[in-house]
Amino acid sequence: MTSNFYQKWALHTPVPQGPHVVGCADILVGKTAEGTLMRLFYPSKVKDLQSQKENWTPWHLGDEYTRGLATFIAPAIPSLFSMLFNWQTGSATTAAVWEPPMAEGKFPIVVFAHGLGANRSIYSTVCSELASHGFAVAAIEHRDSSACASFTINDKGEKEFILFKALTPGTKEYELRNSQLKVRVKEGIRALDVLEKLNKGGVKNDLPSTFDLEQLAGRLDLSKPIMAGHSFGGATTLCILAEDKRFTMGVALDPWMFPIKVDIDTLAPKITQPLLCINTEAFQAEANMNAMRKLNLDTTTFVTIKGTVHQNQCDTPYLVGPIGRIFAGASSPLDPLMANDINNRIMINYICKQLGMKPEFCNQYEAYLENHKDKVVHGLHGTGKGMLGWDPGYNRI
Repeated sequence: MTSNFYQKWALHTPVPQGPHVVGCADILVGKTAEGTLMRLFYPSKVKDLQSQKENWTPWHLGDEYTRGLATFIAPAIPSLFSMLFNWQTGSATTAAVWEPPMAEGKFPIVVFAHGLGANRSIYSTVCSELASHGFAVAAIEHRDSSACASFTINDKGEKEFILFKALTPGTKEYELRNSQLKVRVKEGIRALDVLEKLNKGGVKNDLPSTFDLEQLAGRLDLSKPIMAGHSFGGATTLCILAEDKRFTMGVALDPWMFPIKVDIDTLAPKITQPLLCINTEAFQAEANMNAMRKLNLDTTTFVTIKGTVHQNQCDTPYLVGPIGRIFAGASSPLDPLMANDINNRIMINYICKQLGMKPEFCNQYEAYLENHKDKVVHGLHGTGKGMLGWDPGYNRI
C-alpha cells in the first residue's frame, strides 16, 4: 500500500505504485480561452524515480492560484490563508519527473476534469497513479472560472489570468454552475480533439517546454478513450459521456449532482457507456444519492469508501498537514493513505477489466481489496456531512 513508499508529512504526493516512472508536462494548444490547457501525466523512460528527485514536478502553480483558492475556501481571511498555504505547499512536489522522454509503447488515454476551485495539479495523486500503470492522462484546467485560476496568453506573450468566480449576492448558484458546466463539457470534448491531433503530429505547444510533442505521434491509443473527473468534474464526466460517444467508459469520483439536477432525467438515459462512481461517505447526502440513482443501473457501478471525505480523492490530505486537513475539510476517519489506495485500486481494476486487460498487478489489488472489504460498500451510502465545515453548497440539489 502507499504507506510503504511515502512518509506521512513529506511535502510530496504519494509515490505511484505502477511499473512505470511517471513523467509530467504542461501543454497549451491555443492561446485564447478556446484553447486547451492540460497537464499530461505519462509513462516515461526514466527507470529510477528517486534518482530524479531534483527533477520532480512542482506541485504549486503560483500566487494567482493560491489567491483563487483562498477566495473559494477562506473568503473571510484570504490574505492569511494565502500566506499559510504558500508557506506549506510552495516547495511541494508531485512524485513524477518533469518533462522526461515518453516510454516506448502505445498508451490508452484518460481525460480528467477537476472539481470546483481546483486546477490541473491538484489531482496529481490520481493522475500519476494511472500513468504509472500505463495510461496517458490529460488533466484539463478549465477556463469557465470554476478553477482557482487559469490563464490565456495575450499577443505580447504574457499570461492573462482567469480567476475563480465566487458566488455573489443575488446570483443563483445553480444557474452559475450549470452555465459553467456547459463550458466544461466543450473543453473536455476539445481536449480529446487535441489528443487526436497530438497523435497525428505537427502540433505546437504554446508554452515554453523541452518536451517534444512529436514523441506523442502514434503513441496515444485512442481506440477506447476514458473520461474521468472529481466532484464538479464528476458531473462534467457524466455530461460528456452523454454527448460524445468517442469516450467508451467513465469514472466519476464523488460526482456533484447539483449542477445537473434539472437535467438528470433527460441526461441519464443518454449515458450508455460503462460508468464507475467511487463515492466518499461524508459527501453523500440523500439528495445527491437520489440523483445518482437515476443513472442506468445496468451500466453503472457504485462503490462507497467508508470513513472518507470529499478531499480524500485529491492531493490535499498529503500536503497541508494535520491542522491544514481540518481547516480544508480533508480530515477523514479513514487514514488518507489507505483511502487513496482503496480508491485507486478500485479505479484501475475497473478500467483494466473494461479494456479487456488483466495485468499481473490486478491479482495483488484484488487481494488487497478483499482484505479491506469492510471499508467498502458496494452501492450508494452516505452520512451527508458535506465537507466538514466549509461546504459551499455541495449538498444542495
